[in-house]
Amino acid sequence: MQKEDAGKEAKKNIIKDFREALEAQEHLPPKPNELDSTCGIGDEELVKRFCEAIRRENELSKEQGLPVTGYDRERKASYIEYPDGRRVYGDET
Repeated sequence: MQKEDAGKEAKKNIIKDFREALEAQEHLPPKPNELDSTCGIGDEELVKRFCEAIRRENELSKEQGLPVTGYDRERKASYIEYPDGRRVYGDET
């Protein structure tokens, strides 16, 4: 009988501690999502780095003789530029 009472008391304490922990968490500010963390880098810097990465990738593709994609602001259309210099626009297909 003492074992059962000790087991029931232990369960009550666990449940009590669990409830207290939940209540304490409700009052804490939400933690930032680790995937959204930018390590303190601002939006402008991220955009600059992204553009640089795309430029480097296109440069490498051209050196390897592969087509690259781009966007023509005047025509407001995307295109594929082949190593020979010709462009095929998305609205032409």
